[in-house]
Amino acid sequence: MLKYYLEIIKPRIILGNIVLIIGSFLFSSRFSFNIFLFISTILGTSLVIASSCVFNNLIDIEIDSKMKRTKNRVLVKKLLEPRLACFFGTIIGGLGIFTLGFLVNFLSMFLSIIGFIIYVFIYTFLKRKSIYSTFIGSFSGSIPSLIGYTAVNNSISIVCILLFIIFIFWQMSHFYAISIVYLADYKNANLPVFPIVKGVSKTKKHIFYYIICFTLSSFILTFLGYLSYVFLFFVSILNLYWLYISYLNMKEKDHFKFSSKIFYFSIIIVIFFNILISIDFRF
Repeated sequence: MLKYYLEIIKPRIILGNIVLIIGSFLFSSRFSFNIFLFISTILGTSLVIASSCVFNNLIDIEIDSKMKRTKNRVLVKKLLEPRLACFFGTIIGGLGIFTLGFLVNFLSMFLSIIGFIIYVFIYTFLKRKSIYSTFIGSFSGSIPSLIGYTAVNNSISIVCILLFIIFIFWQMSHFYAISIVYLADYKNANLPVFPIVKGVSKTKKHIFYYIICFTLSSFILTFLGYLSYVFLFFVSILNLYWLYISYLNMKEKDHFKFSSKIFYFSIIIVIFFNILISIDFRF
């Protein structure tokens, strides 16, 4: 039974968001690291994200049943009662909000609630009707970086907003690549994702443009003095290679060959990006 509850919180999504929290928290902390605040921020935010994933699973039962990669999920196979999942999601969400509000700060708590609302009540329903659901969803996916930063400073600054925008560009590239890789699944579920409505070729171009935006906005962090040229050097190598793969993807007739590489390399990109901003001491 425990493994069913673990599955519906989508651990991989939580781990991906924890990377953003850690990176922005350490970037914001620098020489005043507070271990208790660090653990509280990760715990509270992770619980809220887990809750949003539970409710996403509940709302998407019908869609998930039509897609090959999701048809064996716990709620689809009725291995867990929806009312129990709903109760579980409510409890862990409440605990997460409580943890952030009382052990971190109210700004971080407020941001987590916004992220929850966007993901559960806007993105989850909008993806059934609009190609722009991915863009809206990227906002909730980038909010953990805001939470990590505001947990330390209890304020929103220019660099905080820059990080938020940078991760939006990253997420658009990441999820557009996913939408190409799992194109057949989205067709079966009758979801109007970008490559289905606008075509795969156009989606590839958009991935290329978003990676350019991600790369240029990353450079701004150094040019404005927030991060060092050491950061700029290493992030440039990674970003330019990612851009090169995307360029090859546009020229390749096989829609899946390079799209999967873009997807997997995007994971490497976001991990190393957050490591670099965590250990850079320019700020």
